[in-house]
Amino acid sequence: MATIKESEAELANNFFASWDNISTNKAWNRPELYNLIKWRDTLLPLYDGLDGIDIFLVGGFAEYLYKPTNPLTWDMDVCFVIDESIDYGFLKSMMDDSRRISLDVGILLDQKAVTLNTYKFFQKLHSGIVPKYTKEDDMVYFINYAKMLKVRNGQIEIDTNLLDRPHAKITEVYPGFYKVVGITDRLIDKVVNKFNEGIYSGKVVNLKNSDFNFIM
Repeated sequence: MATIKESEAELANNFFASWDNISTNKAWNRPELYNLIKWRDTLLPLYDGLDGIDIFLVGGFAEYLYKPTNPLTWDMDVCFVIDESIDYGFLKSMMDDSRRISLDVGILLDQKAVTLNTYKFFQKLHSGIVPKYTKEDDMVYFINYAKMLKVRNGQIEIDTNLLDRPHAKITEVYPGFYKVVGITDRLIDKVVNKFNEGIYSGKVVNLKNSDFNFIM
């Protein structure tokens, strides 16, 4: 495993993670309901409740909240469902603040701004259905970083650059904000396999109106 140079290792103080220009020396924990709520209740007032944007918790942690016998994940998957005509500068600022808040409350956030078509596609996928589609351009999402680095005890655990993916269709639509078009068979297989293993059942949490009463 690669080792970062000594000066960076000292700076990391045993742990360091960054997403472009946002960084932390605080290692996160597995997500819990209380820090999910704290993240939401801190973010929404900063942006007038994110009027016009739906927010959903999806993936492994959403499934866990409904079925605590599921394995608890290390991250929290959130989709901001948007109209693609939305102001990219606004989204970049909001998602940067969202990242910072999640790190402050001690959780790893996997967040994407997605179009409605993309969200509907993934909801079918999380229910074990592989939708038929022919327009690759319908699968669109946005993220607010290109590079991620994670270092523990001087050892690089993650060092990725979105722009290095040879087959991805990625466009920087605003400084530090990226549009990604298309979906990989690998991701489809991963989600469908989790459904077949009984881990996924299509559960989501509407983070704007949930009473957080999780009943199967």
